[in-house]
Amino acid sequence: MNNSFYGLRKHVRNDGVKAVVAEAMAFRAQLVLKKQYKEASGWDNPFNYWLVDELSRMRRSLGIVSTEQIDATDQGARNDKARADAVNEDQTLAERYVGTNPVNTDDVLMPSTLGACDELPYDFSGADPNIPQLAGKGHKNIALLLFTSALDRFITELTNLDCQGQGTTIPKQQAAMMLTLIDRMYMICQEKGGQSKRREIADGTNYTEAHASDVVGADISTPAV
Repeated sequence: MNNSFYGLRKHVRNDGVKAVVAEAMAFRAQLVLKKQYKEASGWDNPFNYWLVDELSRMRRSLGIVSTEQIDATDQGARNDKARADAVNEDQTLAERYVGTNPVNTDDVLMPSTLGACDELPYDFSGADPNIPQLAGKGHKNIALLLFTSALDRFITELTNLDCQGQGTTIPKQQAAMMLTLIDRMYMICQEKGGQSKRREIADGTNYTEAHASDVVGADISTPAV
């Protein structure tokens, strides 16, 4: 099976893209440690709440680094405001941080050297035990594997956005595409997650899936006469 990060671009210049990738990778690093991968029946409510909360963090990060496309007239007005703000000794940083959105450096013509084309600080090959590939691991929770695959696709597509090579923000149309991928993961949580959505599995763990020391052997299973 192909690596779930197949097609990912390792070198990215756009700082906004890097920030959302970092948010998603922090989520994935914790997700792959969960024991729920072994549960064919699904997962409980607390785990589902955690998944949704992490998706909400990613959604907020995406919104913060997104920007609207503006016309030449609006751009001229923003340029005038930027120049006025630069010499305004009374304006505070809190006044510039409007609506929880950071100051958008893409509103100002910046040096072409701004934003190094760095290699993302992750080994996506599957060799890093902290970023494992989950295929072939014997996991039984198909819905959770589907969720993780969707998360990996989200990260991969982020690095391939048209804006990845410049700037610090993600244009709204490209952000909208990424938001639909978050919607897909949220849908999995709603349709497959939670106690009420668990499958009724009658059989427990097969003895072949347990550790040898967990299984009662013939030598001790029958009391000596």
